[in-house]
Amino acid sequence: MINPKTKLLGVIGHPIGHSLSPVMHNSVFRELKLNYVYLAFDVIDLKRTIDGASALGIVGLNVTIPHKIKVMEYLDRLSDEADLVGAVNTIKFESDEKIGFNTDGIGCIRAIEKYGTIKGKKILVLGAGGAARAIVFQCILGGATVSISNRTKKNALNLQSDIKNKLDPNTGVINVINFSTDELKEELMDSDILINATSAGMCPKVDCSPIPKEALQPGLVVMDIVYNPLETRLLRDARDLGCKTIDGIDMLVNQGAESLKIWLGINAPIDLMRKTVKDNLKNI
Repeated sequence: MINPKTKLLGVIGHPIGHSLSPVMHNSVFRELKLNYVYLAFDVIDLKRTIDGASALGIVGLNVTIPHKIKVMEYLDRLSDEADLVGAVNTIKFESDEKIGFNTDGIGCIRAIEKYGTIKGKKILVLGAGGAARAIVFQCILGGATVSISNRTKKNALNLQSDIKNKLDPNTGVINVINFSTDELKEELMDSDILINATSAGMCPKVDCSPIPKEALQPGLVVMDIVYNPLETRLLRDARDLGCKTIDGIDMLVNQGAESLKIWLGINAPIDLMRKTVKDNLKNI
């Protein structure tokens, strides 16, 4: 029950009505009997929101589209990951500081690691947007060799250049692959893991896939960060071929768990979070 001692967490974005973060986090607070509540806020005026949240004693916020980059202007400092990626998805308000973090990349890696370490693996990432940036940086830091492919090749090249400028050249290998069936098929023959970090296959375009079925290889680990629908066309094709598959809920849940660790220092019940999100997908 909410009372004067209840502490507030939340997510900011625009629009925000589709977010499953409130039901996911609030299920954790009920399970662990923590006196917190998590709300979604549709935000346009970002500076006033951050200043107001700090003044009101809000413990922390998640940040989603379109504020992940702009919000950095209003924070006092960034974690190493957020600084490298150039985007923030988690804010912790301390007594005298507003600190930005990015848990997208580690959330993705935590999801993949149920099939083993990424160290030494060859990973192909589709996309070059905000989520892809976080994932690519984290994969390289985790010891993987990474290739990027994006419909707009210039964006992939810019990401490649940014990574090379920010990381030690010996940290990892980063390649750019043309977004064509033949080149992607050739790259996938030598890859261990495929990560779709684009919106291809998201509702309502559920019949779309960024990769033709014939380009997939049995034995490949295939992850799609899209979680609505739960099983995208890409994951369905991959499953039919005997690939190991990882749906978008796993990344959502793991990045949320990392946020809770930052805010409250707890190890969140992952299985409960996943079940809650899955049960509520039909409502968005």
